[in-house]
Amino acid sequence: MKKYILVLLLAFSLPVLAEPVITAGYEEKTPEATLKAIEKLFHETMPHIKGDAFVEGALNFPNSDLPYNKMWAERLAPGAFDEPEEYAHSLAAGKKLWETPFAHGKTMASCFANGGKGAANDYPKVDAASGKVITFEHALNDCRVTNGEKPLDYNDNKTMGALSVVARRLSNGMRINMHVKTDKELAAFNRGKEVFYGRTGKADQSCANCHIQHAGQVARTEDLSPVIGQAAHFPVYRPNPQTGDLNMITLQMRYSGCQKSTGVEKPMKPGSDEANDLEYFHTYISNGMPLSAGIFRK
Repeated sequence: MKKYILVLLLAFSLPVLAEPVITAGYEEKTPEATLKAIEKLFHETMPHIKGDAFVEGALNFPNSDLPYNKMWAERLAPGAFDEPEEYAHSLAAGKKLWETPFAHGKTMASCFANGGKGAANDYPKVDAASGKVITFEHALNDCRVTNGEKPLDYNDNKTMGALSVVARRLSNGMRINMHVKTDKELAAFNRGKEVFYGRTGKADQSCANCHIQHAGQVARTEDLSPVIGQAAHFPVYRPNPQTGDLNMITLQMRYSGCQKSTGVEKPMKPGSDEANDLEYFHTYISNGMPLSAGIFRK
């Protein structure tokens, strides 16, 4: 595939990025048609990526630095002799939050069927009464509050991020199986779709610009991953560009980070209605993909 170097500026945007975001899935009226339109585009433009390989994201492209990612993946493997200290601390912190009994003796696992195995795959979902999207992280906080504990900050990777990755790993391997049936579910999907395709920030960007319209092309030095498969592999561990240390990043933390990098004055906050709606749409577009939380991504 021919590559175009896309330089993302905070104060200006190149003409190629300023065109209306009328791309695959934008004009379709139903969730099913939206997903099919996006799948069709990628099947035509990325024929080398098939099935579950979409979960690998940018690793499917030549500029992804496979040796670098492989090195980190090996360091994060169980029993690795050079396991990063911050990775070990993150998992230990998450495990402690998951396993430490509440005042009455119950643990986080008591809030979910099968001790939490497969629980993450029940989310995000729409509350039938309010019509609001409930994410798995909201369910984790609801469990804490119900059992007399304080809720965790959705933007704190050392607490919520750590707990999320440990709890979500109990669903790894399961396939996303979302259904949008009710009017309130459709409304939530459409709200999230509006956020995904809507342009914002000084760079006048949308999620769809990078991850549908220009997916597979290069921004700065990185290949832009296709939207399909993205929601399946969060939370991820990513290196801090300043320190080189690993940070645990949830999907909604990534939304905020993306908006910051494209000049959005007030990026969406993890746990907000806007972020929840976006996650609902985003997860649906990865329908059928296997969950793979807690992996490394550059």
